[in-house]
Amino acid sequence: MDKRTFLKTGALSALGLGLVPQGVLSLSRFKSHQEIPVTDTHLHLWDLSKMDYPWLKDAGAPLERNFLLPDYHRAIKGTPVSKMVFVECARLPEQYLQEVDWVTEQAQRDKRIKGMVAYFPLEKGKESQKDLETLTERKIVRGIRKGVSSELMADSGFCKAVKMLSGLELSYDLNISAPLMKDALDFVKKFPDLLFVLDHVGNPDIKGGQFTEWAKYMSAFSELDNVTCKISGMITKADPRNDRVDDLLPYFDHVMTSFGTNRVIYGGDWPVVLRAGSYHKWISTFLKLCKNLSIDEKRKLYYLNAERIYRI
Repeated sequence: MDKRTFLKTGALSALGLGLVPQGVLSLSRFKSHQEIPVTDTHLHLWDLSKMDYPWLKDAGAPLERNFLLPDYHRAIKGTPVSKMVFVECARLPEQYLQEVDWVTEQAQRDKRIKGMVAYFPLEKGKESQKDLETLTERKIVRGIRKGVSSELMADSGFCKAVKMLSGLELSYDLNISAPLMKDALDFVKKFPDLLFVLDHVGNPDIKGGQFTEWAKYMSAFSELDNVTCKISGMITKADPRNDRVDDLLPYFDHVMTSFGTNRVIYGGDWPVVLRAGSYHKWISTFLKLCKNLSIDEKRKLYYLNAERIYRI
């Protein structure tokens, strides 16, 4: 379904979906979805004894501890998750290869981890080409994620390094919020041959009611054929006291009407999602948001688009 067709399906009629139950959801809630597998394109794991994560020192509960494969397995038990893409976890920058090798080990333990979005110091410019090629020798790497600022996106050296990514068949996961959207849009337009993935639907402040400005830029991003939107992180941006699918639905609907079903993918954002609720709570919410889509459209969102985007 393209954006025009989606507008005609009456997706907004799902506003009466109601409350998502608190706590761990009954596994029976997923039975009707088991025939469609789900690829989780945003998995984090970390072992504090292996690498250093400065951001976690002030993160507090529930994140300031190890999160390993057995923890994730317990979190997704009973869900339709069948493949995963690991996304870098902001360890010390110099430990990026160490993280890739560690994730490769995790993928040997769980074959469902099919790819990784790794960190790379792109600010080094074209001088980093050899190191970037070394990174891509790790076959698990499918894309790059590096935080950006307005200044960095305007830096010529950084842009030269970013331009190299498409030639190496790497995508770029772009994690931005409202203050950076204008500059990020201009930045993305410089690289029509590079595939970009907008993490966490652009991080709108759902709790604060931020919509109009966010929606304007998301529509602009959607006009660029090389941009895909990741449906992730939404419940962490919403008011936890409401817990209503209704609060998220206008944002989901706008993403769908803008990007269509061919350029949207699902991400669990575990364990960061624990700030707002369990993995079951988030994936149940996502499945409810997709309620009015056809089986073929669900297949695209749940796994087919992800397999194409990340080549898994």
